[in-house]
Amino acid sequence: MSYAIVIPAQNSNQYNERGDLASFGDTNLLRWKISQCKEAFNADKIFISSSCEEIKKIAEQENVAFLRRDVDNGSFTEAMLDAIIKLSAEDILWVNVISPFMSAKDYVRMYSYYCEHNSNCLVSVEKRSEYAFCKKKKVNFGDDFVSRTDIEPVYIVTNGCIITKRELALKNKNLVDGEPDLFEVDSFSAIEIKDVKDYAIARELLSLYFLRDIYV
Repeated sequence: MSYAIVIPAQNSNQYNERGDLASFGDTNLLRWKISQCKEAFNADKIFISSSCEEIKKIAEQENVAFLRRDVDNGSFTEAMLDAIIKLSAEDILWVNVISPFMSAKDYVRMYSYYCEHNSNCLVSVEKRSEYAFCKKKKVNFGDDFVSRTDIEPVYIVTNGCIITKRELALKNKNLVDGEPDLFEVDSFSAIEIKDVKDYAIARELLSLYFLRDIYV
């Protein structure tokens, strides 16, 4: 079974003018994510997808492959297809820089689960025992009061990682299959950088990343 890790990256986005090159500790977010992936997998399995020359240089310095993005400022679907159509690996692990606390251990556990359960698609999620509405309709509770400990949980998709069959993604033009398997991560691993506030919080929480294994 062959696999490839794809890390999409750009040098500007909504949370920072430097985008995935924004500083993070003594490095930047992209190098940080590459380091996590190299700890989990062989470097020759890692591919950086981007249209940015500065990011290409980082890929070369980190000894990982670079996939030049032929579509710039396109949709997510276009960027995804542009990357994976250039690969021949059977399994694609789509890893996002904006989930800085999804660790090497998380990736290894997730891919092991994917292989052991013969999944076609596996999505990282956070389990939440909360009262949820969708379009003003109750999703997981009725008229009677139910304690949060007894409520039917909802599963929130995180941008930590999606693992899928390459051919399935190309056929569906979507990374996520209609009925994906769900892989639970803890609330810390589930943290995403979606705006300036999230970026600031993530930088403040960086020290906890190195401490959390001590308390497990």
